[in-house]
Amino acid sequence: MSMNKHSIIRLITLFFILIFLLINGLFSIAHQHFSKQHEEEQMRRFLLGDRLFHQNQKDFSIELEQLMITRATLPVEKIVSEGKTIMELPFGKMIQFEGHTFFVNMRPPPPPYSSQRPEFMPPPPPHEMEDFHSVALEDSAPHSFAVFWIILIAIDGLILLFFTYLLKKLYPLHRLKNAIIAFKDGDIYLDIPIQGKDEISQITHEFNCTLEKIASMREARSLFLRNILHELKTPIMKGSLTTECLESSAEQERLKRIFTRMDYLLNEFAKMELFSSGEWQLNPQEYRFVDLLDHACDLLLCEKKNIYIQGEESELILKVDFELFTIALKNLLDNALKYSQEKPIVAISRSAIEVCSVGEELPKEKQNFNKSFNRAFENSSAGLGLGLYISDSIIKKHNFELLYHYTDGYNCFCIAIK
Repeated sequence: MSMNKHSIIRLITLFFILIFLLINGLFSIAHQHFSKQHEEEQMRRFLLGDRLFHQNQKDFSIELEQLMITRATLPVEKIVSEGKTIMELPFGKMIQFEGHTFFVNMRPPPPPYSSQRPEFMPPPPPHEMEDFHSVALEDSAPHSFAVFWIILIAIDGLILLFFTYLLKKLYPLHRLKNAIIAFKDGDIYLDIPIQGKDEISQITHEFNCTLEKIASMREARSLFLRNILHELKTPIMKGSLTTECLESSAEQERLKRIFTRMDYLLNEFAKMELFSSGEWQLNPQEYRFVDLLDHACDLLLCEKKNIYIQGEESELILKVDFELFTIALKNLLDNALKYSQEKPIVAISRSAIEVCSVGEELPKEKQNFNKSFNRAFENSSAGLGLGLYISDSIIKKHNFELLYHYTDGYNCFCIAIK
């Protein structure tokens, strides 16, 4: 599952890893502390037992049993040579050998209430060393960290189990996010599987219902628009042909403008319907911009001599959908030719294409190309703002950007190439 750095699942994963490491680190510190305490307690019992061997008592088995210490049956030399020393004092050492803990004394133990520290204890008198024999004592007290490790394993298991359960509950969010992205890209026929009855499942269910309703409304709207376009196209064409047969007069010119206006509106509605429904998919290929400009001029039924072209020698190559991009370019040129008394300018560079024409600055409310009907009023000579809306939509589909600025009396529409 790919995750960005702000993903909830990523943050929860990092949190659980931190908690897991923290708990295991604390258990490791606690284990070292208890192990140290246990070794010190063992050494204390060994020292008490060692003193019993240097007292003039014939039987001290009861005292050793109370200390949970026994005399080792293994040879002292074997324990010392093959065992692992875990604690060492001037008068003896504690050794781990074959899973058992032993204490081997090297000289007589210090007096019971000596004020001297063991490492500074003076050596014993010679006569005591002559009578001294090294003895190995074994710890017989039951001791195990099994309970400690069982608790740690149980806590780790619960953390991992809860983490797995939480990921399973949050995974539908990942699918819902992908579905929303697909919906944004135009796929409205989605059906996300629902498991469980929690809040995420309820959100997914409502999302499925919303998609179903949107798909139904979209199909109805598309069917309605297509029927309207189909039913109106024929009478408009017939009316236009009939008008051409009439004698020239003011009424004929008025009828011609009316039918031309209606045909223009139908074409613009058809284009807007294709964009809004997402049915027009890009087919990008590499083309020379001059070829795109030639085709846009053909669509406008105008000659290139009516346009000033700057930078034509740059031989700009664009990877675009030929038909779509020329429609966007045609709309920009159409506005420049329609609302200017002078020839428009097309400036070509490696990073931008500008279409500039002389005229009044475009009002602020008309500079928002994201709205299709962006005019406060319309008449037979002014458009509905659909041309710029369609151009902006096409340019965005190509990952370009349509910008506007007003400089020295020129309205400039710039296609920024990213």
